[in-house]
Amino acid sequence: MQNLKAKLYSLVDETDKKKPISRIFNTFIMILILLNVVSMVFETVKSIYKPFEVYFKSFEWFVIIVFSAEYILRIYTADLAYPCGNKLKSIFKYIFSFYGLIDIISILPFYLPFTGLDFRIVRTIRLMRFLRLFKITRYNDSLNMIKAVIYEKRGELGVTCFVIILVMIVASFLMFYSENDAQPESFPNVLTCIWWSIVTLTTVGYGDVYPITATGRIIGGLISFLGIGLVALPTGLISAGFLEKVDKKQEQKTEEKKEENQDDNKDTKHETPKTKDDNFIGPIRRCPCCGKELD
Repeated sequence: MQNLKAKLYSLVDETDKKKPISRIFNTFIMILILLNVVSMVFETVKSIYKPFEVYFKSFEWFVIIVFSAEYILRIYTADLAYPCGNKLKSIFKYIFSFYGLIDIISILPFYLPFTGLDFRIVRTIRLMRFLRLFKITRYNDSLNMIKAVIYEKRGELGVTCFVIILVMIVASFLMFYSENDAQPESFPNVLTCIWWSIVTLTTVGYGDVYPITATGRIIGGLISFLGIGLVALPTGLISAGFLEKVDKKQEQKTEEKKEENQDDNKDTKHETPKTKDDNFIGPIRRCPCCGKELD
């Protein structure tokens, strides 16, 4: 039974890239998630969905069966993925983990109509199906690397976000006092001015709200320049962290290759034959005619 569990765990274990069965299963799940998202997109196009509704529903059934089976397997092998000495604790660790919650949320909308809930509520909850896309992060090293970088740089990112929010609030107050008299409809209060601050700091500039006074334009120009630098800060932090991770991973792969080569060299080396003389180093010398060992 334990042997069967170990085999099932190796099937669903996304961290083991060396086993072919695990690699094939992970690739299959990734493709299925992408196809499911594409299916959800085409479901919104009535001219495509209506003629092929049966096929769309059949594919949804297939996806649910696969994802449900995967969820059950992960619960069954939870003690191997989260070893803590207690089967129940391991199951709870998986269920309430990030990926465990994504797994259950991605299949939950399908089963909710069978509970007798109001259809309007179910229809709203069914929108959560798009969260299946988050399942793909489990199988993609690059996405996991970005997640690790964001976690490692959380302090710096937090400070940067705080500065951006602070500048946004200050800009909203300045713009309110500069433009309120000239444009009471566009800048009626500070809360409304926050929208202008957001689109200006992010350099989007929709043009729906803009300053017309000289003071307001000066403030708007300064905020636009600040926005270029402030918005670029989080991007720079994540990019630098991502490059560090890539370099470390490359170094790790190089070291692993070196170790493998060293092991291969050790296996191919032959021991030098010993002679009667312990002080003699080298191969045994023999007479080319008779083959006798030479002193």
